Amino acid sequence: MYKHIFFDLDRTLWDFDTNTKDTIREIYNSYNFQTTIGDFDEWYANYQKHNIHLWDLYGLGEIKKEYLRDMRFYFALKDYGVDDMALGAEFGKKFVERSPLKTTVFPHVNEVLSYLSKKYRLHIITNGFQEIQLTKLTNTKLIRFFDNVFTSDVIGYNKPNLGIFHHAVSSLNARKNECLMVGDDFKSDIIGARNSNIDQVFFNHKDAVYDVKPTYEIKSLKDLENFL
Repeated sequence: MYKHIFFDLDRTLWDFDTNTKDTIREIYNSYNFQTTIGDFDEWYANYQKHNIHLWDLYGLGEIKKEYLRDMRFYFALKDYGVDDMALGAEFGKKFVERSPLKTTVFPHVNEVLSYLSKKYRLHIITNGFQEIQLTKLTNTKLIRFFDNVFTSDVIGYNKPNLGIFHHAVSSLNARKNECLMVGDDFKSDIIGARNSNIDQVFFNHKDAVYDVKPTYEIKSLKDLENFL
């Protein structure tokens, strides 16, 4: 039935939360902020609020990626008395350089992608920045499984905008009923694909509650082998 399987990258294959927190903790400690600012986990929770807000603005097209990269750290540091825009930009630069080098992925990723790549053409659809997402895929050696990497940064549309899904399908000269989207973000991946008339697999590893039923739901990537 399917010929093409689209995968989200962050929090679906690449363990975004673990890799991000580990990277930011390393940079935080390198500035000795653990003694001048204090508890990392408390500061990190504050950083996440700024990061989510700025990503929302970026998704709406209201800010540029450079502003997002630098200002999320500036705002988080400023809340704790470190009002230094250059330092925020420096922190952001280090994060962008180091984070994609982390290689923690979800359980069963390699074996499942190896299994699926023998039966289907695999592709990535991600809202991340092109250079960063390619670095993640290269360093984890996952790049070998994928024919194409479609990023919002290049295409100009963020999931769940229909434009990014339509671009991917048309680039492959495929039919929508031949495609399947696998992702962890219900709004971006599942609703976006559903509104584009593409079947979906919701990787619900956080036991999210939702109103609209996806085509399939899995708790582990290994579950994909049960029906694909």
